[in-house]
Amino acid sequence: MKPSKFFLIVVFYVLLLPAVCLAMKETDHDHENCDHGLQEMQAPDKHDVHSKHGDTDVKHKEGDDHDGHDHEQEAAIVLTDRAVEFAGLTIDVVNKKSIGRSIELPGEIGFNEDRLAHITPRYPGIVKKVAKKLGETIQKGELLAVVESNESLTAYAISSPISGKIVEKNVTPGEFVGEDATLFIIADLATVWVNCDVYAKDADLVEKGLEILITAVGTDRQVKTTLLYVAPVYNTSTRSMIARAVIPNTDGKWRPGTFITGKISLSTEKPVLVVSQNAIQLFDGETVVFVPSEHKNGFEPVVVQKGVENNRHVEILSGLAEGDTYVATGAFELKAKIVTSTLGGHAGHGH
Repeated sequence: MKPSKFFLIVVFYVLLLPAVCLAMKETDHDHENCDHGLQEMQAPDKHDVHSKHGDTDVKHKEGDDHDGHDHEQEAAIVLTDRAVEFAGLTIDVVNKKSIGRSIELPGEIGFNEDRLAHITPRYPGIVKKVAKKLGETIQKGELLAVVESNESLTAYAISSPISGKIVEKNVTPGEFVGEDATLFIIADLATVWVNCDVYAKDADLVEKGLEILITAVGTDRQVKTTLLYVAPVYNTSTRSMIARAVIPNTDGKWRPGTFITGKISLSTEKPVLVVSQNAIQLFDGETVVFVPSEHKNGFEPVVVQKGVENNRHVEILSGLAEGDTYVATGAFELKAKIVTSTLGGHAGHGH
């Protein structure tokens, strides 16, 4: 008699079940091993972070867990020999030099207010005569106008107290003028004032007696003179103080209202610590110079305070000492590599 179909199915499952269970157990064991290995791959020692960006090797110092994003710790960089050559880095030594510098001050030509006359009537009244026109050159004592007094009904003359040119006229015949009315302004233009604006960064360097070269903006007209006055206070509107000189203007070419630039040349009295101008960089909002670190081709920024500078050298007041080595050329390229390396290493961190 043939076995029934139900009987054959029961036998099949009885024989196959142990093998299926064994296979499932081995599979679960493999998954556990895989999960354990994945955890080990995803959790390296945080003190062993080493990011490579092209030709640069950026090494993050111990304790940099990216919670605070300490830029000073991240600023150290190690370059390959090829990267050093490509950036054109050169190393120099901090030494002492006597250096000069120049300060350029914006300014404007103004009237010599010691030789400026505002003409007003002695008594209020009616203007009977106007004797001079705007722009006329007059001599001291010349008649300007005649006014009839309202009180006495007698006429009196108004004459010029100085020689000069009429630069403003505010009077016509027949009009009533009060005692506070300015009828004319007379300017002696034989000399003019040079008013330069001195801002806080240069305030301690500009003083009375310094020689200054005045250049009319947009022209080649120049004159050398000496500062006769430096204001002791700042103008509250411009946040600058006035440095003033007086220059001759016999030919009338230094017209009030002309924009000028004043250049003052300065020099240090004795040798001071200096670095090359190209070494100075602005990094993370601070003035820095890059110096070699303890690693081969390694560099890091040092915060410095600047003093007097010119187009070649910068005085170092603090941050470096005589004999220290520093990156004299290629500092900008070095800063760019650090910035790009930091950005690449912290993608997704909001840098």
